[in-house]
Amino acid sequence: MHRTLEAVQVSSKKIVRGDLKVVFVLISLFLTVLSSKPTVYATSLLIFSALSIHAAGREYFRILRVPLFFLLPAFVVIVLVTHGNVLWKFSFITITGEGINLAIETVLRALASFSILSYLILTTTIPEFFSFLKRAGLPKFIVEIAVLIYRSVQVLFDELERMDEAASSRLGYSSRRSFIRTASLLSYSLFLKTLNRAEKLEMSMQARCYSGKMPVKSENSTGWGIALLILIAIAGGWLL
Repeated sequence: MHRTLEAVQVSSKKIVRGDLKVVFVLISLFLTVLSSKPTVYATSLLIFSALSIHAAGREYFRILRVPLFFLLPAFVVIVLVTHGNVLWKFSFITITGEGINLAIETVLRALASFSILSYLILTTTIPEFFSFLKRAGLPKFIVEIAVLIYRSVQVLFDELERMDEAASSRLGYSSRRSFIRTASLLSYSLFLKTLNRAEKLEMSMQARCYSGKMPVKSENSTGWGIALLILIAIAGGWLL
């Protein structure tokens, strides 16, 4: 059964909680990106891959597939265009040792950075993240607008998915002409439903005495010991 990302975030296992989780992830990303040592990349990749798998299981691999589609072609391009000591040559294709090393280092760095962000994505909802930003000093009106947009986009995607399934079951995409006609009708219907949902949202907020302050979730920070050990492990990679 397919689960939405928010469902994964809510049900994920969190060993670090609260504002500490966001700060911990950002510091880890900072240490990883600024380093030029593959040992740091490998350490971050292993640690945060394990944390993400523990938090959400195979959902981590579903997210990981996205950057791999970009990283694998980039790996090939870096290998082919980097000059250095020739290891193998066939016609116009030349592979150098420097190209292989640079490609491995680049891909490893990208995967390490993405694994860190994946842990944040899999364990932190948008309202939780903006709750941290609000306490960090982000203006309240930006938090309000961001959370409202996030909720509205979710509603629109759910509505579009429902309409798309209904159109597919009625052979709305059986031909090119039908596809164009169905897509135009869906766009028009979605626009009207957007206006209707916006009006209902405003009425529901007024009925709940909305005063201009968007409520955000607050959670106590836990997992200080684990976060500190992981940061020490990543920083230790700088010394190797």
